[in-house]
Parts: sequence; structure tokens; C-alpha cells
Amino acid sequence: MSGQERRIGAVSVLFAALVWVAMVLTAPQAVALKAPAEYAQQAVTSTNLQRSDNGLRTLADDKCLARAAVRQAKAMAAREEMFHQDIYAVLRKCRLREAGENVAYGFDTGASVVADGWMNSPEHRANILRSSYNRVGIGAVQAADGTWYAAQVFGRR
Repeated sequence: MSGQERRIGAVSVLFAALVWVAMVLTAPQAVALKAPAEYAQQAVTSTNLQRSDNGLRTLADDKCLARAAVRQAKAMAAREEMFHQDIYAVLRKCRLREAGENVAYGFDTGASVVADGWMNSPEHRANILRSSYNRVGIGAVQAADGTWYAAQVFGRR
């Protein structure tokens, strides 16, 4: 094998290694783009299971409430702090008669935020099991440090 063939072979191996590294480094980002939606769907499913187990009708996904929940989760993650939003603004914007909100941080899945977080808090549990609510929107966002922040907004038209 000539020197030029060895250099071409070495460049080919280096190029293949760089492509592999690029794929590995970008793969978590592609997965992370789906993670908030999966987290939210798990939380909706878990919430509706809790309601069913307690003889209540399931909540319908509501796009307006989901937008409010995502905005709240993003705001909390950006500040790395848990707080409630102006629920009266959500009430008006989404044209609701009644609204409520649960917020949390530090739970790694949508199922755990419901089962291990909100259902173990009397106030949050009361929101989940409030029979007059018929809609829900959930937002989840990871902060820069990897901590999940979640918001669950309920409503009734």
C-alpha cells in the first residue's frame, strides 16, 4: 500500500469517526424534542386513570389549556423556580367558566408527577378529582440542569 493510499484510508477512518460522533451528539437532541410531548401524554393518561378509578369521567385534551400549560412550564424552567400563573387570564383566554392549575418540578415522568406528586398533595389531588372539570392541558419542559417542570391546567366551559 502506498503512502497516499494510507493517508486516504486514515482520512476515511477519521471522517467515519466524525460522522459517528456527530450522530451520537445529535441523537439525544432528536429524542429530547419528543420527550416533553411524551411526558405530557403520560400525565394526561395517568390523570384520567386516577379519575376513572374514582368514578369520574375522563378529561378531554384542550389545545388552549395545553398552550397555557406549556407556557407556564417554560417560564418555570427558565427561572428554575415553581410558581403559578394568572389563572384568571387563562380563564378568559380559553373562554372557561372554571379553571385550576397544578404545578410541579423534579419528577422524571408524566406518570410519576401525577401518581407520586400531585396525588399525594391534598390540594393537587382535589384538582385532579374535581368532578366539574372536563378539560385538561399539560406542559412539561426540562430546565438547563435537566430538571423537569410541569404544569397541568384544568377547565370547564
